[in-house]
Amino acid sequence: MNLSRALYLSAYLINFLLALTIIFKDREKPEKSIGWLLIFMLIPFVGLILYVLIGRNWKSKNLKERLSPEMVEFVKTSLEEYAGPYKDMAKLVTIGNGSPLFLYNEVTLFKDGTQKFEALLKDLAKAQHHIHMEYYIVKSDETGRKIFDLLMKKAQEGVKVRFVMDKVGGRRFDKEYLKEVRKSGIELVTYSAHFASIGKFIDTSINYRNHRKMVIIDGTIGYLGGNNIGDEYRGESKFGYWRDTHMRVEGEFVLGLQALFFDDFFTVLSINEESKKWEYDKQRQKYKKENDLSLYFPKSQVTNYLPMQLVYNGPGSPYSTVEQLFLKMISTAKEKIYISSPYFIPSDSLMQALKVAVLSGVDVKIVFPEQYDHPPVGHASMTYIKELLDVGAEFYYYNKNAFYHNKALVVDTSVCTLGTANFDVRSLYYNYEVNAVIYDELTAARMEGLFYDDMAVSRLLTLDEYNAGSPFTHWKESFFRVFSLLF
Repeated sequence: MNLSRALYLSAYLINFLLALTIIFKDREKPEKSIGWLLIFMLIPFVGLILYVLIGRNWKSKNLKERLSPEMVEFVKTSLEEYAGPYKDMAKLVTIGNGSPLFLYNEVTLFKDGTQKFEALLKDLAKAQHHIHMEYYIVKSDETGRKIFDLLMKKAQEGVKVRFVMDKVGGRRFDKEYLKEVRKSGIELVTYSAHFASIGKFIDTSINYRNHRKMVIIDGTIGYLGGNNIGDEYRGESKFGYWRDTHMRVEGEFVLGLQALFFDDFFTVLSINEESKKWEYDKQRQKYKKENDLSLYFPKSQVTNYLPMQLVYNGPGSPYSTVEQLFLKMISTAKEKIYISSPYFIPSDSLMQALKVAVLSGVDVKIVFPEQYDHPPVGHASMTYIKELLDVGAEFYYYNKNAFYHNKALVVDTSVCTLGTANFDVRSLYYNYEVNAVIYDELTAARMEGLFYDDMAVSRLLTLDEYNAGSPFTHWKESFFRVFSLLF
């Protein structure tokens, strides 16, 4: 037996054992198991490498799935004070995440990165005590340097600045500039799953990302939404205008963001120290925990009644609280469901819930980008959209000269959610996400208004138009659907 044949048979044997593990031990979803079985069979060597990089489950030691007891003490409010129509929904989120209901808040909505970054820079410049930021994609381009130059200035003024950056999302951040950032006093840590890194350039947790995007300033101002840090989020890229909702919050909800940030920051720090992970400047900086965390949780002065909740999830969750929230919102809808998402690969449960809603007479509308930033995901999404077109849902392609990155769900002009979670399985099962649920008719109406603005620059896709597409296009869509749960 020659060497190449021996290697080939070895790869098949290893892949066979992995397949048994996926089916009988990990008990993955059937679609995911089928996808990996096809990969192992068709491309055994490449399949083995892909499985090591993106298929392994590094869920055991990651970010917390619920607020830690210490953080809960700082953000306690009474769920019983909320007597609104969605009390059972609020209870669902509280049980899932340990998140209380934050009753008094003020919300400002931004429809793109230009509006968001303009407001954010002004708030950062006014910071007196601390700035906490957590982002998925972080670039050192013009937008990134403008923010980090200001953060370095604030750190040198004595403001405590902490930053959580995803390791994969921050891979394009200039390494020399990163050294300057750290030397300025900014405490910056990079997230990667526990024991997932086997070298400076290899991270086997690439399939599990910290997709959260939030800012807390002095414990009184918070930001949450879909925009990362980079020029493209201001429309400076090949995609053109970048449509994405972000929000600025003042009030009790900010304390919830603060609690989640502290849990994330100290967990990432602990992971990095324990596993001696590679950092960009090869330093093993240790940041000490504050003696008095209460200074970071000032009592809110906001008196505007606007109930909100924090909902989040990650790959280690036994179930996805974000998915459960989506299901609850869809199942309670009586008149309309408006969905905005750059990717549309819902779970089986969400697909069935949407079909039932449409067939029950609920007006279901979805806005989706006509130009994709990830073509395989875009193609796979169309197969799910076709199923909803079959039962009568309305689907709109957003302006093809722009990119639609908006992530929102509005129901009956009464309740809405926005944040970092897309309407896809990656957000539901693989990424760390965070959303706000807002139980307020006025805010829901504003979100609905933004949705109508999006529809005005979109075009309706009919079932006839979809069916008239080329057989090759439909074959591509079906092909990528098979692997959609892997990536």
